[in-house]
Amino acid sequence: MPVKNRDYKLTLPLLEQFRDASLVNAASLLEEAALLSAHQYHARAYFLSVSSIEEAGKAVQAFEGLGRNLHDPAVEQKLKFEFENHSQKMTAAFLPWLRATANVREVLRDRVELMVTLKFGREASMYTDINAERAMVTTPQMQISPESAASCVRLARNVLSHVMPYAQQPQPAEVTTVQDAFFVLKRATFLKICNKSDFWEYYLLRLEQENTTFEDTVTEYRQCYLDQGKVFDIASPLVRSTPPSDVQAQSPGCKARCLADRK
Repeated sequence: MPVKNRDYKLTLPLLEQFRDASLVNAASLLEEAALLSAHQYHARAYFLSVSSIEEAGKAVQAFEGLGRNLHDPAVEQKLKFEFENHSQKMTAAFLPWLRATANVREVLRDRVELMVTLKFGREASMYTDINAERAMVTTPQMQISPESAASCVRLARNVLSHVMPYAQQPQPAEVTTVQDAFFVLKRATFLKICNKSDFWEYYLLRLEQENTTFEDTVTEYRQCYLDQGKVFDIASPLVRSTPPSDVQAQSPGCKARCLADRK
């Protein structure tokens, strides 16, 4: 399979065009999915509904990309990667709906389960396969019921109804340098941080000290502790050996604490 050429420059006009085209395509896919469902083509209706959701997610990614630092090569490459990642597009599609929900904690689990189901249903609705446990051939028509297809069409319609007004706003929320740093953080690094008990002690302390975001805390911990090979100690929370050359690249909170510790 040929490798996709990603050697292009992301610009604000290009992202705006991509956002608009993705919204139009998401609406078209949804309309076609509803038509197929009405004519009993349930498996294909399911597949096009999932495709509509992914296109809606792509529109969200492009819209939010308008607020990012496109001059940062890492940010640009991460955006290009997300445009091609099924899971990332699916997650982005559900964000406007989640943000419009009053009790996010209560509905988050249901939304996550939906996204997992859609991920597996997408393949099952289009391709034949062999069930290893039963040693039998499966087909899309066997895998997708009329109820599942109709439910997926309704879900795609709900997703798009929240994505449309969100992605068509005049401009996205301003993205800070720290948020961009969190955005490009490698998954392996993020999991490494989350698996460290001292990080959660640091996070709780930061929450008690000031109104901070999770992105701020992760970025600061990485810069002040993980990258320096240090472990956070509640008894002496300030970093004591950050090289001067590194301070400029740190997040504002971490930079301020490191500088204060040198005085």
